[in-house]
Amino acid sequence: ELGIELVPSVHAMLPEVDYLTVHTPLTAETKYLVGMKELDLLKPGVRLINCARGGIYDEKALAEGLDRGVIAGVALDVFEKEPCTESPLFDKPGVLVTPHLGASTEEAQSQVAVEGVGLLVDFLATGAIRHSVNSSPIDPASLEGVKGFLDLAWRLGLLLAKLDDAPPRSCSIAYRGEIASRSTKLVTAAFAAGLLEGAADDVNIVNAEVLLRERGIDLVEQSRTDPGAFSSVVAVDLVAEGRVHRAAGTLFGHAMPRLVQLEGHRLEAYLDGIVLIFTHQDVPGIIGNVGTALGGLGVNIAQMTVGRSAPGGDAIGVLNLDVEPSAAAIAAVAAVPGIRSVKVVRMPAAGQLPNWLAMSSSASRSARK
Repeated sequence: ELGIELVPSVHAMLPEVDYLTVHTPLTAETKYLVGMKELDLLKPGVRLINCARGGIYDEKALAEGLDRGVIAGVALDVFEKEPCTESPLFDKPGVLVTPHLGASTEEAQSQVAVEGVGLLVDFLATGAIRHSVNSSPIDPASLEGVKGFLDLAWRLGLLLAKLDDAPPRSCSIAYRGEIASRSTKLVTAAFAAGLLEGAADDVNIVNAEVLLRERGIDLVEQSRTDPGAFSSVVAVDLVAEGRVHRAAGTLFGHAMPRLVQLEGHRLEAYLDGIVLIFTHQDVPGIIGNVGTALGGLGVNIAQMTVGRSAPGGDAIGVLNLDVEPSAAAIAAVAAVPGIRSVKVVRMPAAGQLPNWLAMSSSASRSARK
């Protein structure tokens, strides 16, 4: 509907493009998006532009591509090391570089002033806070009441974002039990921050919901105070290309997030470290075969949990691993009879908080002193 053609991967796109301009954060997935090995995939005569983050393009590869005639032109406003005083790209024909000043035009500076005044007027008139770039302004008392659930919701957002490669179209979050009587707006924002963490720069509890709406992603919140199987449960649904992914979590104690439902199956799993998720048919021997496949390649299972719809029916397994499995280990699990899908999700370590929550927690402790 927008005239955009989707491709399965960056490598599939590279032979087709005449101009490639990147507008992504620098993450493990986007570092050296174009490097030495991609030169053979590029369409001859392509022109590359980067005004996002240094390191998305490998500058040595760009120089090599220019020398070989594969790349016709390069325009960079950002570099891997800044300030950049030396580069293999300097003085090459077809290269335009600026020292991270691409936004410093007369028009841009004027618009910055207008927007800054508008943000201040909105705050003074209505109390609205938009585009916050500092620590999240959370009231210390409110923070203490939901701190553990902020961590839980953030981790649920991170998990759901990695369950499907397609972009989300809508999501919902439902609170049940005691948590429903608290300030769940903060918890919802924490879920949104986790969902967008790998897709946006500097996302936090203040700007996450705004960023969701800007991407056309609907977010619905529901609450009911009657308790279910646990005193408090946070359940989230995500829709991506017609597929619905569901996860639910709770807190053990005050600060131990646990996954208690995944894709409609009840279970109990840790939400930290290296997590291997596999769907399968509930048949005898499948758990032992998975353990043997991983153990044979030196991967130790720290924790295992399985949920199933009915004996012999659809089931899902969640493994917490001591080390990240190799491609061979993942393939060995996928080859076990009865296994339908395998996915590895990298979650933050236990106790590791996002910057916006860690800073707010520190501010809360200071306020109590």
